[in-house]
Formats: sequence, C-alpha cells, structure tokens
Amino acid sequence: MRRHPFDLTSLLAGLVFVGFAAVYLIAAATGTDVDADWTLPVVLIALGAAGLAGGAARAFRRTDAEPARDGGAEPDVPSEPTPEA
Repeated sequence: MRRHPFDLTSLLAGLVFVGFAAVYLIAAATGTDVDADWTLPVVLIALGAAGLAGGAARAFRRTDAEPARDGGAEPDVPSEPTPEA
C-alpha cells in the first residue's frame, strides 16, 4: 500500500468535529444543556484555523523541498545540432 503525505488540515478538522461530538455526547449523558449559540461560530473559527495551519505548513514545506511546477525550468534541448553522417 502506497503511503500518502501527511495532511494537517484534515487532521485538525477531524479533531474539531470529534471534540464537538464528544462535548454533545457528554452533555447528553449527564443531562446538561449545551448552549448552541456558540457552537457554530466556534466550529467555523476552528475549521478556519485548521485551514490556515495546513496552508502555512504546506507553504513552509514547499520552500526548498519541491521544485517549481510552473514550467520555469529550461527543457533539455541540445545547443548544437549533431552532424549527420
């Protein structure tokens, strides 16, 4: 099986969803109420932070590790034609 690269954004987003599911599960088990007024804004802020962290990590990794993919490199073309015999 081929290994895939580490994806920080997906990991953080998954942890956010698991955390909020655990909060609601614990609240339901103990009979307490969760104030839903703060739930959606906190989830959106956490997912935005996960996206920023993943983008920043990718930008820092790309500095010297990967060559540019925009075709900036010169193609391998012989400088002089070969003599025909």
